[in-house]
Amino acid sequence: MKAIKYEKDTVLIQEGNIKAWVDVVVYDGKLNYDWNKFIFFLNRKEDVVLRNWQDNLEHFEEASNLALKTLEDAIIIYQDDNAKWHKTINN
Repeated sequence: MKAIKYEKDTVLIQEGNIKAWVDVVVYDGKLNYDWNKFIFFLNRKEDVVLRNWQDNLEHFEEASNLALKTLEDAIIIYQDDNAKWHKTINN
């Protein structure tokens, strides 16, 4: 799994042929993670494959950790000495 692109609050993760965005939101000093895509069309094979992949908790944990590291390394988010999270880029 690797991060292939990022923006101010989201990271595109790739594993094999699967690509999925992970949103990382800083709110009130805390981090919230979620998949960017949560509406799937069950008649589209690509959507079913992505949904099944995203439903795996291990994928979510690994992707979330990778997204966090990517945004930290890019100095888009950081944690202060009081363990509160902040964004360096405004909405």
